Amino acid sequence: MKIFWIEIQNLKYKDLFAEITKFEKQNIVFTPNPEILLKIKSDEEFKNILLKADFLTSDGIWLYIAYQILDNKFWKFINFLLLPYFFFNLFFRRKYLYEKYWDRICGSDLTKDLLNFSERNNVKITIIDLYNPLDEKKVASQNIFEEKLKKKFPNLSFDYIIFNPEEKEKILEKIKASSSKIVFSTLWMKKQEESVIEVMENCKNIKLGLWVGSSFDYFIGFQKRAPKIWRSLWLEWFYRLLTWPRKLDRIKRLYRAIFLFIFEVFKSK
Repeated sequence: MKIFWIEIQNLKYKDLFAEITKFEKQNIVFTPNPEILLKIKSDEEFKNILLKADFLTSDGIWLYIAYQILDNKFWKFINFLLLPYFFFNLFFRRKYLYEKYWDRICGSDLTKDLLNFSERNNVKITIIDLYNPLDEKKVASQNIFEEKLKKKFPNLSFDYIIFNPEEKEKILEKIKASSSKIVFSTLWMKKQEESVIEVMENCKNIKLGLWVGSSFDYFIGFQKRAPKIWRSLWLEWFYRLLTWPRKLDRIKRLYRAIFLFIFEVFKSK
């Protein structure tokens, strides 16, 4: 299904996971959500970066509203009237949506499964994290990152690198000289996609590259992920709203991810 010039592929989670863990060739996996797709509407460079991925998967649940809008042949006004039905499908007919538009592949779930896979199969990984010495909370989490991750995955072999742009060449050489096969980037929107592509182009030992946002923050306890029951009901976004300390920022993000995104999808149709 194409949204704003980007083709989101129809993928089953187990098939994707089996393919990218063969390590027969280099693969880049990006998991775009509504915020990222909105960004490409005003950023041609970012759109071209996303198009370099081998796999683009459905992450945010609101993509499944967009799929329903784009998939039917009705006029925009009829589509608008059908919105309650689309939302009903989203929360009560998920199996139907998965069968029609394939699986939701969440970056956090994919990250966790890849870490477990790497630990079991002695696959070394590299994690590149955001360089921001002015963010005291971020620096504090980075200081304990390796210790916390080791507790969670005691047999995991990994390199943890703070990605200082001024030391980029040195960092790329370090990754190239390592035995790592997977690189995870947590540099946030656009920077993380750029970093994954740059690493993959320069380090042929890396067979799989992903951007994973704040996924590792959940593993080291820097952020708390929504309990499984909330995630199973597709209410993780609401849990974040309730627990996020800066609620105004979260409301703004939700407004963009839901209302503005759906409005732009209507316009594009």
